[in-house]
Parts: sequence; C-alpha cells; structure tokens
Amino acid sequence: MTGKQIKERLERDLGFEANRARLLTEAAASIEISTYWERKGLGKLDEKTYSALAKAALVSGLAGRQKLSDMIYKLATSDAKNIDLPEVVIEISALVLEHQKTLNLSRNRASCVNAHLNILEPDRSLPQVYSPFLSTDELKKVVNRSNAFLKKDVSNAADFYKWIKETHDLLSDVSAGEIAENDEEDFSDGISKKGLISRKAITTYLKQWELFATEKLGPTFSIEIKENHASPLTGKLNNLEDGASRTWTTMLGDITEARTSAVFQKRATAVTNKGTSSAALQNVDNYDLEISGRPLKIQLTPGVSEDVISQFVKAMKAQFLVYAGKGLLNVSLQSGNTVVTASLSNASKQDLKKIEEVLLQLI
Repeated sequence: MTGKQIKERLERDLGFEANRARLLTEAAASIEISTYWERKGLGKLDEKTYSALAKAALVSGLAGRQKLSDMIYKLATSDAKNIDLPEVVIEISALVLEHQKTLNLSRNRASCVNAHLNILEPDRSLPQVYSPFLSTDELKKVVNRSNAFLKKDVSNAADFYKWIKETHDLLSDVSAGEIAENDEEDFSDGISKKGLISRKAITTYLKQWELFATEKLGPTFSIEIKENHASPLTGKLNNLEDGASRTWTTMLGDITEARTSAVFQKRATAVTNKGTSSAALQNVDNYDLEISGRPLKIQLTPGVSEDVISQFVKAMKAQFLVYAGKGLLNVSLQSGNTVVTASLSNASKQDLKKIEEVLLQLI
C-alpha cells in the first residue's frame, strides 16, 4: 500500500467509527430511557420519542440539558402529576452519563487522529492550518515531507510502524517550532484553536494515532491485535453492539453513583435551575429572607398547595444528597402552572426543615 492509500483507508474508518459510536450510544440510551420512563410511571411512549429523548440527553452542555428538560415537561402525561419532573431530568441526565463518556472517547480519539490526517493533506488542510505560523520556506519543507509520506510504499509491519511514527514526527515538529513555543500560553491540553498542539498533549496524540492505525490496518500487515492492547473505546462499542444493556437495578445504582460526583452536582443544579425557566415564572412572588444570617431566597407562584410543597421538600432532600455542603443549595420544582424555588448558601440538614416551615407559612 502507498501512504496515500493508508491515509484514505484511515479517513474512511474514522468516519465509520464516529458514526458507529453515535448510533450505538443513542440506541442504548433510548432503550434504557424507555425502561426508566415506564418504571417511573410516566406512561408509555413510542420508539421515536425515546430516541429523541436519548439524542437530547446525549448532547453536552447547557443547551442539551435545556432541550432534554423542555421535552420531558411536554411529554409527561397527566398520570405523572405526582412525579417530580426536575428530578426526572436530573436522573435521566445521570443515566446517560456512561454513554456520554463513550461519545467523549470517540470525539477525543477523532481529534487526535484528524490532526495527523490533516498533516497529510499537503494541498489543502496543511497549508490552511499552518501557513500563519511558518515562513514560506518552512511551509515548503513541511509540504514536501507530507507528499513524501503519501508516496511512500508500505509493504510490511516494520514499514507500517515507521510510517506511523514519521507522520507523527511531522505533526510534532510543526507544533513544537519556535512560533508554537512563543504562543504556549494560548494552548489548551489538546489541539488549540490555532491548530497547533501543546507539548503536554503531543504524547497522547501519538498514542491515539498509533492505536487507531494499528487497530484498523495492522492485520493488513500481519500485525496481531490483542484485546488488551486495543483502545478502551473499541471494547465499549463492541459491548454495545453485542446488545449489552443494564438491568433496572444496575441503572438505579449507576444513577446514584453518578449523582454523587462533584461534576454532576453542578450539572444537576443547572438542570433544576433551567427547569423553572418557563412561562410560570412570569407571575411569581419573591421573598428575600434569612436563616442564621445567610440569605434565603424563595419564589412562589400563586396557588401553591401543601402537596406541591411536599413534592418540593422531597426534591430538596434528594438534591441535598449530592450537595457538597458549601456554595449555593439551589432547588426548583415546577408542577403544572405552579413553581417553587429556594436557594441558601452553605446549607445544613437542619436548614431543610426550616425552609419547609417557611414555605408552609407563605402559602
């Protein structure tokens, strides 16, 4: 095979793997969300709707969480009036966390591999990305090296390993040049917005490049790929493809485990905050109170009942389970057209009872 043929094969395989990761995680998340939805007494939905919930839940960032929250509030049936919907949003977010990790593995691997594939595009990607950092003569030398790698004949395992290493050396040389050194403060741990790669990350890029290339084309050059040498992503995707799914008991355990992490706690707070960003908040009463010198902020819509307060207290206690004890404890509940929110800094377990008593006095 020529270097160009190897590069084209790796490009196709990378696209296939990224698509496979997306489809498999969406399918697994859809099945698990359907189990969760029906076990929670939220009714029964069709497969397309479960799939749409899975896609929304797998989107990272605040936009994804807001989309998931909006969908859940629209889909919940009247039979679910006693269900804490903000809690449902949080639990589904926790449920898909493992699948999000798989997608992140896929994206990280793709970033590392694409950086090497781009350096093997001497007529397009290479000059587009690196011409701002190289002189005309330097760019010409880099383009010549890239062309040489594409024309090189690779006929055995030794040639293949050498080709993998040499293409990485080209990427490393460009990223570690004088200009890259001067701009080091702009680097992240991965590829920067400028296209250069930090010294901290370059070894990770090499490892991912070697793993991907040998997994996809190693057998062509009589290289045996052992299971314990493969990428963790490969094992995860194979398990999903084999139909591995979590039981209801395992799902509940994974939800609890995910919710205890500090990172997820921040996410859960954002979900409950966003869950109340609806028309119901256009007509609320705001109360600025204090508990032991700390500001207690409460919002209530007219018509809040004791049953709603009871639901809110349950949500508050659930949120407290993953609360670190510092910072803002912020809990929101929307039930129909009524909304209850409360926030308190450095909250303790004893404060929860006081908040409940205050809310009952205000309705």
